[in-house]
Amino acid sequence: MSTHVVEYAEAFETVYGDLTFSHTKIIAKHESSYLYALSDRRFRAKSEIDLQLLTLVPIPSSNIWPDFPSHFTRAPDDAALHYHVKRPHLIDYGDTEVSTRMSDVMLHEAQICEILRRSPHPNIAQYHGCVVDDGKISGLCFERYDHDLLQESKSQRSFSLAACLTDIRRGLTHLHGLGIIHCDINPSNILCKDGRFVIGDFDSCAFEGQELGLKGGTIGWRLEDCRVAKRENDFFWIVKD
Repeated sequence: MSTHVVEYAEAFETVYGDLTFSHTKIIAKHESSYLYALSDRRFRAKSEIDLQLLTLVPIPSSNIWPDFPSHFTRAPDDAALHYHVKRPHLIDYGDTEVSTRMSDVMLHEAQICEILRRSPHPNIAQYHGCVVDDGKISGLCFERYDHDLLQESKSQRSFSLAACLTDIRRGLTHLHGLGIIHCDINPSNILCKDGRFVIGDFDSCAFEGQELGLKGGTIGWRLEDCRVAKRENDFFWIVKD
């Protein structure tokens, strides 16, 4: 099979106060292997990208997908038909040190989710197991929700902020009772369905008192000087302007 473009995205940078095009990031696939490249050109479609003119850098599969531990929950084979499957964003690979360790981040999130699966709560996103391909975790399977809080707040639909806060506080109380600090509570990680709000996205989680892990939350929605997982990390978003 020939090498082909899977996806591409433009990157921008601020120059003298103006947002300026920097480069295009390209993800390509050859058989079962992935590669990435950078181009100083802009493209309107995948068909415009000539991979032979680019320097393709292999992405080690061990950096993307972790081995599936046999004691973890395996999602149904048709999981993608019924649930949301969270997979690594390959387009981000190489942008930061954390982005080159996607397998570590995914395995960590799966470990947290296995704990939550044994102790479910109506205000915690429901986890249905790992999608497994060739003995590797290729994705994490969750219940599908209608929107996140950011989308909900921008829509014309009305919702109860008081109910949202109550639901999220209940979810956080449950997490904290398990000794888990979420460490990344922000509108994109609060999901809703049928008027109920739940906490999702567990890749930044850490156990209370631990140093923060590879992912330390979202800039602007975290305590910037915090290096240890503590409960106040998870309530910063409530007092944020």
